[in-house]
Amino acid sequence: MAESTAKQLIAGGKVVRGYIGANIQDFSEEMAEAQGMPDVKGAIIAELVVGAPAAKAGLMPEDIVTAVNGVNVKSGSELTRQVAKARPGEAIRLSILRGGKPRTIEVKSGVRPAEDALGANDNSNEDGGAPATPDKPQVQKFEALGLTLAPLDTAARATYKIAPEVRGVLIAGVKADSDAGEKGLVKGDVLSSVNGVAVNSTGEVAAAISAAEKSGRTSVLAKVVRQGRPVFVPLKIAP
Repeated sequence: MAESTAKQLIAGGKVVRGYIGANIQDFSEEMAEAQGMPDVKGAIIAELVVGAPAAKAGLMPEDIVTAVNGVNVKSGSELTRQVAKARPGEAIRLSILRGGKPRTIEVKSGVRPAEDALGANDNSNEDGGAPATPDKPQVQKFEALGLTLAPLDTAARATYKIAPEVRGVLIAGVKADSDAGEKGLVKGDVLSSVNGVAVNSTGEVAAAISAAEKSGRTSVLAKVVRQGRPVFVPLKIAP
């Protein structure tokens, strides 16, 4: 990358880096175990930028990228470096796993935006906890994964300022000494999928956990939305 940067600076006085428009996370060993793919390494797509090259090419959230142009990637940073090598308009060949099955998707590279523009799309690691309020929604609750879950109804959306387009189940409480608590989940987050299955009710959460247990798994990969931004978190089934 240093060699490519030097050549671009000499030739044109500026550096242009490849860009596909995807927010990614490392596909960690714990995530791989939760998905029943212990030997898989790469990066998982958390979110796509609307109208960007990755979305146009058909890449999807929860896809796991394992290689770029035939070069294996073991982390999100390695994926970013490989993509950055592309010139605008150049085809980038991504090897992915979708639902455990391998695919190849070709993405036409765009131009990487300025860092301040990228910051608007970056996932935040800061706790976006719910505002303090005495008006908690009174609903039937369900406990699993160290979480207290409740329906995402109108009252919950108003209390925790959750946008209408967000779908899932409200995290109404977190056991501090649980795996979920140690990994930073907080009241007001939204659980939107479990092991790639969308969940819109506590019953669907229970079914997804049951399916994982029947497959012999001890953890699940949860997709959590906080302040409108998705993040993947592996959670132990036994709280």
